[in-house]
Amino acid sequence: MDNLPEWLVPGALVEFALCVGQVVDVAVSTERVMVLVKSPKGIWRNHSAEWLEYKPEAIKPATPERAARELELYRGYIRKMLTEMDGLADEWINVTQTRRVSA
Repeated sequence: MDNLPEWLVPGALVEFALCVGQVVDVAVSTERVMVLVKSPKGIWRNHSAEWLEYKPEAIKPATPERAARELELYRGYIRKMLTEMDGLADEWINVTQTRRVSA
């Protein structure tokens, strides 16, 4: 593929599949272009980065504002998960202490 956009380089912020990420690497062959992207969604799913096939209609530049919103969205998800995890830990501690007392 010869007509790669100038912005498609490592470090670029991109939108893809309703997500935002940062280009880590670009691999070009005679048949396709693959883009390695690190994203908050990937981190949240415990995937450090993912390879995506470049399609002009599917991967486009992202604004810093859109990237900031994406980061805050996933930070919110992580805060919620941490709150739920802390609640579960408290429940388990209470169950364990209650069983020790009644044993």
